[in-house]
Amino acid sequence: MKNKLMKQKAIHAEYRKTSETFPEWLKYEVTLLNEDGTTSKVPAYGKDLQDALSRVVHDSKVKKLEKKYIKKLPVTGWVIAWFLGLSLILTNMYSSIGHNYVGVYIVGAIVTYTFMTLSVANWFSLRNLDKK
Repeated sequence: MKNKLMKQKAIHAEYRKTSETFPEWLKYEVTLLNEDGTTSKVPAYGKDLQDALSRVVHDSKVKKLEKKYIKKLPVTGWVIAWFLGLSLILTNMYSSIGHNYVGVYIVGAIVTYTFMTLSVANWFSLRNLDKK
């Protein structure tokens, strides 16, 4: 098995307080050891420590992907890509199905494609936010 280089590691987590607005949420302060040997403290919010740490990891992945891909393409590029993907799906669907219920299939494809797009957009939202 190949050894992976350490990028970031949680070395200490400390419970801070329970949320007054959302009683089931807890606030932790996590100390991270970075790959260059420095440490940083980040707040982590979650229902338990594992949830809070998973939110910290999720946010770091989202920030890395945003910096690498999302921010480099303008909004018009994303709109064009969305319509191009939708047109490819509809063209492929129209050529492979019969003509009896084509309207139902097209509306279903549009709804499904929109739902998938919103799901991906939801994944890219930051999770480790202060619950006020």
